[in-house]
Amino acid sequence: MSVRASAASLRVQLPRSAARAYSTTLEATPSPPSPPSPRRRRTIFSGIQPTGVPHIGNHLGALSQWQSLVKEAAQQPAESRDSLFFSVVGLHALTVPQDPARLRAERRDMFAVLLALGLDDAKGGAVIFHQDQVPEHAELAWYLNTVTPVNRLMRMTSWKSKLATLRNANSEDEIDDSMLQLGLLAYPVLQAADILLYKTSHVPVGHDQAQHLELARDTAQIFNRAYPGRRKDGKGKGKGVFRIPDVMLTTHPRIQSLRNPLEKMSKSAPHPSSKIFLTDSPSDIHAKIKSAVTDSIQGVTWDPETRPGVAALLQIFSGYSGEEVQSIARRFEGTRGIMEMKESLAEVVESGLRSFRGEFERIRKETGYLEEREREGARRAREAAQATMKEVRAAVGTD
Repeated sequence: MSVRASAASLRVQLPRSAARAYSTTLEATPSPPSPPSPRRRRTIFSGIQPTGVPHIGNHLGALSQWQSLVKEAAQQPAESRDSLFFSVVGLHALTVPQDPARLRAERRDMFAVLLALGLDDAKGGAVIFHQDQVPEHAELAWYLNTVTPVNRLMRMTSWKSKLATLRNANSEDEIDDSMLQLGLLAYPVLQAADILLYKTSHVPVGHDQAQHLELARDTAQIFNRAYPGRRKDGKGKGKGVFRIPDVMLTTHPRIQSLRNPLEKMSKSAPHPSSKIFLTDSPSDIHAKIKSAVTDSIQGVTWDPETRPGVAALLQIFSGYSGEEVQSIARRFEGTRGIMEMKESLAEVVESGLRSFRGEFERIRKETGYLEEREREGARRAREAAQATMKEVRAAVGTD
C-alpha cells in the first residue's frame, strides 16, 4: 500500500467528530516562535576638534549622545556589543592657522574632557584616541582624494563659511576661491577617511554635518565600484572594502548663544558671556545665565518664534533636568518668572557639571596617566585602521 493510500485510509477510519476535534486542535496550536535574529554589531565613529574645553552646547549635543552610546553598549552582550571610536581630530584643526603651543594644550584638554565624561570607563567603553597619532587617517585620505571630484568639494558650504569667519566678511558672497587653501577644500575627504577607516556603520552627527556624511557615503560607493577587490574565495570581483555608513542625527536641539539667541552657541564667538564652558566655576555659570538676553515680556512661555532668548534658556534647562520645556515654562509663569527661572537654571546647570568639573581637574593634572591613555587609545585604533588599510592596498594594488 502506498504512503498516500495509507494516509487516506486513516482519515476515513476517523469518526467525524474526532476528525473535527483533531482539525480544530491543529488549527488552534500556534506554531513555535521563530528564534530572534541575532543583533548585528554596529561600529560607530565620531570626532571632535581640539578647540579647547567644550561648552554646554557641545555637551547637550554630540557629547551627551556619545555618553548614551557608551552606556547602551555596556548593557549589550559581548558577542554583539557595538564598537565605538571617538577621536580628537587634530588634523582638522590645521585647516586654519594654529599656534603650536596652544594646539598642543587644547589637544590634551579635549582628550581629558572625553576621559572625564567617562567615555572609556564602562565595559562597553569607546576607543578614545588622537586622530593625528594614527597615520592611516592621512594615508586613506590620499587614496580617497584620487576618486573625489573637485567640483563636488567646491559645492560644499563649509569652506565658504570658514573663510568668511576668518576674513571677517559680511557674507559668504564676498569669498572667492582665490583665498582657498587645499587643506580647507579637501578636509571633507579627510573626514570621510576618518569614518571609513573603521568600517563604520553609523555616525552620530548634527544637522549641520549631514552634507559631509553624504559625501562620505558617496565616496565609499565610488571607491568600492572603482576598486571592488577580489572575493575571499578568489573567484570573481568582491564588493569593495567599505561599509556605507548611516546617519545617527542628534535629537537634542542646538543650543543658542546667551548673548544672541538667533545664533548658535560657539566657542569662537567674541563675547565671553555668550557660552558656558564645562569647566566654568559656579559663580561664572550664575553670572552668565543672569546676564543672558531674553525680552521685556513678563513670565515664561515656550514660544521659540517670538521669544527666542527665553526658548534658548528653556532648552538648556530641559537638557540638564530632563523635564519638558512646556512643563518648565508653566512653573515660572509669574511676574518674576524669568528671574526665578534663571536662578533655578543656574543651579541645575552647575549641579549637572559638578562631577565632571572635579574629574576633569583631577585628570588634567595627571600627565603620566593622560599620556598612557593616549598611547593605549592610539594602539587600539591602529589595530582596526591597519586591518582596513591592508584591504585598501590590496584592492588598489599598492600592497
